[in-house]
Amino acid sequence: MRLGVPGRVRPVRALVLAPVLTLVVLSSATAWAPGTAAAAAGVPASTAPASTAAQPSPWDWPSFGHDAQHTFHGRTTLTPASVQTLRAAWFFPTGDAVTAQPTVVGDTVYVGSWDDYFYALNFRTGAVRWKVRLKSQDGITPYPGQVPRDVTSDGGLVTSSAWYQPASGNRPALVIFAGGYTLYALDARSGAVYWEHDYPGTPGPLHPSTDSTRIFSSPVVADGRVLFGVDEDGQPGSAGRVVAASLATGDPVWQFQTDVARPGSTAALYDSCGSIWSSGTVLPDLGLVVFGTADCQFLGNAPYADSVIALRIGSGTLAWRFHPLATFPACDYDFGASANAGLGAGGQTVFLGEGSKNGTYYSLDPATGRLRWSTNVVFGGSSGGFIGNTAYDGRLVLGATGLGDFLPTKSGLRPVCDPSNPRDQANENPTDHAFDAATGKVVWQADDAYSFSAVTVAGGMYFDGLALARGIVVRAAATGKLLTDVALPAFDWSGIATVGNAVVLGLGSSADAAGSGVEVLTPGGTTPSVPGQAAGSSGERTGSLKRAASSKQGGASKRSG
Repeated sequence: MRLGVPGRVRPVRALVLAPVLTLVVLSSATAWAPGTAAAAAGVPASTAPASTAAQPSPWDWPSFGHDAQHTFHGRTTLTPASVQTLRAAWFFPTGDAVTAQPTVVGDTVYVGSWDDYFYALNFRTGAVRWKVRLKSQDGITPYPGQVPRDVTSDGGLVTSSAWYQPASGNRPALVIFAGGYTLYALDARSGAVYWEHDYPGTPGPLHPSTDSTRIFSSPVVADGRVLFGVDEDGQPGSAGRVVAASLATGDPVWQFQTDVARPGSTAALYDSCGSIWSSGTVLPDLGLVVFGTADCQFLGNAPYADSVIALRIGSGTLAWRFHPLATFPACDYDFGASANAGLGAGGQTVFLGEGSKNGTYYSLDPATGRLRWSTNVVFGGSSGGFIGNTAYDGRLVLGATGLGDFLPTKSGLRPVCDPSNPRDQANENPTDHAFDAATGKVVWQADDAYSFSAVTVAGGMYFDGLALARGIVVRAAATGKLLTDVALPAFDWSGIATVGNAVVLGLGSSADAAGSGVEVLTPGGTTPSVPGQAAGSSGERTGSLKRAASSKQGGASKRSG
């Protein structure tokens, strides 16, 4: 393990960072419901003609992380010059936060919200194509209308980004995502439920009002299986696991328990740990899917805790496990971010790596899980290290780290892990990092841009949402030079999808529901566009707002879609 020596670039200055305690003292504004009448759960409320389901193009962003390898590497027509003119093209308000990374295919943006709805929006205008009321699960907080708001939560009902599965045979194109412990597949054109399946944390009857289990993980599809992790959220009598569900029905094909009693055991321990809140990264040539695991006990000594595991997609059996530490300090060192993988020209996996909340990025042999290199950049901790995802562009690994060893709970702040270590702080710099993917050498770093979001790389640029300021930063990927920072009406914890000339993102956080929604930024606020894509119909009733430049600092109007 090495401590990277940074070549620092200047920190963000145009967006003033709030104090760390902002996360727990910001206004506990209650969620507000969309103005249109609520549809019955699982029934689409369409306010516009249904879209024509598309086949993903190279310009689209069809899943969390852009692809099943979670490269977070997209295409864009934006340039270092044009990003300096980014303005809101449209803003669609939701009833609560949008922290799932939007999925964009063809002329439609697909995304879920903590307001218990899943939306399909017109990419160019923000008009509602359809929306679906999901099943409520008030065991997850904050829930719509909760007073007071739970500002210590790490997410509401929908934290899972949608996977777009193209049509095949008689099956329509699907968007597959999770709301709480329910996995959904919706018809991408109409929003009709194709199937749904519950994966609760506790055995027996469902208890949605008390069960806080979530499929935090964003699903991926490989070999006819929908692959995802289950986060049981530390509740007694529950256990985390990885699931492969049938693409045809949503029923489980296999499940791999990550909360087991002892090495070699297949029996669940049900000690409320073994959570999976990462998303599966597919290594197609090896037939493997890779997940990072967590440990709510902060011990790391359970068989699969705080590890990277590779499972065989066909059978769900363990291929290999990587645990980075020889000893088990009582620290919050989850692998919560998802692994990055790189494929060569022949489809072989040439790179695999994942960042940990211990502030270290690890490059692993894809076939064996053996360590190739590791680079440590911060101490990490409960709200630090690599919480959001890193990006991989074939040459560089780029990512941002969170705050530090800081955990607000309902009973107060959790003490730092190692008070004797001067690096163990509530706020830890540097925050932005670029590594040489071949060697792990630090290429550049920057300070004071703490982030819980996934980083996106596109067009030689680095895009990231900030944890403590309502805005995003854009940097030169090769040097870290700050190109621009853009103020927003709310926090961007969703990460960013780059599509054509547009930056597509979600707004809102546990700290504050005000200003929540979906926003699209383009140069000068012009209409979003993709090369070679014809302009869509304008015959829809718009449900969006174009946010005036003067409102960027003050939040958006709470008009409903």
